[in-house]
Amino acid sequence: MLRLFKELQRRNVVKAAISFVVLSYALLEIATILTPIVGLDKSYTRILLIILIVVFPFWLIFAYIYEWTPEGFKQTDKVPEEESLHKATDRKLNHYIIGGLCIIIALLIVDRVFNFSGDIIQSSKENIIVVLPFSHQSQEENDEFFTEGIYDDVIIKLLAVKNFRIISKSVAAEYKDLKGDMKVLGKRFNASYVLTGAVRKYQQQVRITAQLTSTANNQTVWSDEYDAELKNVFELQSNIATEIAKKLQASLTTKEKKDIESVPTKVLSAYEDYLRARYMVNQPRATFDVLQEGVRLLNKAVEADPQFAQAWVLLGQVHSVRYSMLIRDPNRKEEARLADKATIDALERAKKLSPDSWELLSEEGFYLKNVKNDQLGALKAFEKAVEQNPSDAVSMRELSHIYTFLGEPKKSIEVLEKAFKVTQSNGSISVGLTFAYEIMGEYAKMIPMLEKLAEFYPKEKHYLVEAKYYQFLLDGKLSSFLAFKETVENTQTEFPWDERAVKNKEMVVAMFNNEFDAYHEDWKGHMSAHTRSHNEWICPMVANDNINHARLMLQMGDAKEGQQLLQQVKNIVLKPINHFSVCTFDPEVYLPKLDFLAGDKELAKEKLEEIAMKVIPNKSFPTGAVERAVLVQAADLVYPEKAYSYYKQITDNFISFLSFEAICADPWTYPNLIRDPRFIEEVKTDGRFVEFLTKFGFLEG
Repeated sequence: MLRLFKELQRRNVVKAAISFVVLSYALLEIATILTPIVGLDKSYTRILLIILIVVFPFWLIFAYIYEWTPEGFKQTDKVPEEESLHKATDRKLNHYIIGGLCIIIALLIVDRVFNFSGDIIQSSKENIIVVLPFSHQSQEENDEFFTEGIYDDVIIKLLAVKNFRIISKSVAAEYKDLKGDMKVLGKRFNASYVLTGAVRKYQQQVRITAQLTSTANNQTVWSDEYDAELKNVFELQSNIATEIAKKLQASLTTKEKKDIESVPTKVLSAYEDYLRARYMVNQPRATFDVLQEGVRLLNKAVEADPQFAQAWVLLGQVHSVRYSMLIRDPNRKEEARLADKATIDALERAKKLSPDSWELLSEEGFYLKNVKNDQLGALKAFEKAVEQNPSDAVSMRELSHIYTFLGEPKKSIEVLEKAFKVTQSNGSISVGLTFAYEIMGEYAKMIPMLEKLAEFYPKEKHYLVEAKYYQFLLDGKLSSFLAFKETVENTQTEFPWDERAVKNKEMVVAMFNNEFDAYHEDWKGHMSAHTRSHNEWICPMVANDNINHARLMLQMGDAKEGQQLLQQVKNIVLKPINHFSVCTFDPEVYLPKLDFLAGDKELAKEKLEEIAMKVIPNKSFPTGAVERAVLVQAADLVYPEKAYSYYKQITDNFISFLSFEAICADPWTYPNLIRDPRFIEEVKTDGRFVEFLTKFGFLEG
């Protein structure tokens, strides 16, 4: 080995390697400086690095075989020792190495002083921008769809810049009319900037004003006013995004510039039909008739411009939503089949026109996940969509469901935490994240999140109630239960989300207080109000709440009234599912409860064991997780001797909203399981809930 090293030294292979590395570093530094100056994509620097890595071993082989002589390169073996110039070559290589190091130092100093590559360094910094809804200043109220459309498309342009994070449109909407102190938004969203704007459209002219404000000092960073003919509206949108990128020193790659400058369609009528359709179908709880009108407008748009990729994507989205509604109705299977075909056709057209569009990838993911049940295909599509648009919280939410389905709940939590950073709202992301924390038993993370949401949304009282509840689950202390109890008793709310969340907690507290009669009076009318909002159909979660309430009525209250409530539930949940139905879980999971409480106990046992075969291995989320929790409740009532077995199967092996802590905190729902000797042994071994359960007579002192 020593002889080999000495031979490599004699042939100057070591010095050749060092000189190659030094000169390569100098070349890369030059490329790094020139990339933003000449507007090249940063990928060219990576290509240069790959080339240098590939060339390096060939350079070493060349240095070993050949020697540098006055007559040029000759094979080392053919140069007599007395004629060899390897010592002179060694000195030359020393000079090259020193010279290369000097060049590198000079380049670093120049770059430091003049900040040639400063925008590259800056681009690694994530700029969080809140884009408030643009003010509608057109005289025609019917043109509001146009203002909304310009707002949406400016956001899409900004999303093309990778180091921009755009706060969710749905969240920013609540601050639409905010004036003055933008520091509020900086604190609320941890954002650096706020973009505000206004749109005025008059006949074929359009004016867009925009202003970028720093949340650190309320100073205007940039503002401008654009006037143009309507046909040039895309250029105005591109100008806004480009100017903001320049002001924030974001280095735009060739692809980012191309995305910002891209024109979705050259046919103005097609664009207006597309904006009208998007405005309609994106409204909360858009009806089936609204979706039908959206299809009509989008068909007009793609007929006017068959190359309009965004219109094809939206058309595919609308057809897929229509399919999901129609497939629920047994009488509309043929319409559902046609909607499925229309979805495929629209997405295929979009894919040919814009295969890398994040909107297309996201919609493709929805289709594969919800229609074709291709979870792995959907996973790839959503991952690519989020890679293209790191602010795509909707795709992140769907990714989280797939990760949970695939048995990777930790990944689900990671992606939802990223999504919540972008939204920080009380929508589906926060609900999904609290669900994820709950099924993993990560109450310590859940509590501060709920407290933060309570601070953001003070009118919605359930967040504080739930924060106290999960603190109780976390430590199991009697003092934590009393703090939770006090919060429930002092909370008054009229919000629908609050109502269900708080009602369930009120039931627990009422049972511990022996105040069931008072609680029952407050419960009346709860279900009827909910069913009216869903076209006289009720979701199984609320149906299950009512069955639990009826069970307690039969035990502690008016048995006749309890039977009436059971009949109401049965009449509603056994209705055929139609396209108005939402939150569709498998109703069979709570039918054993209905049969048992109606008096048919043997039939209830048969149904329980039959449905358990389907529910326990069901990987769908959140439906499977909810159904498994209901299954254990049903087992406790219908088949007490098997309740512990079902509880262990589910909590040991499956993702579920049922947990040891939840059972200890709500013993009235599990009166048989809570007294099972095996469960009691778990309680004593764990230790947290001993004082609490002893206090209320569920555990012997």
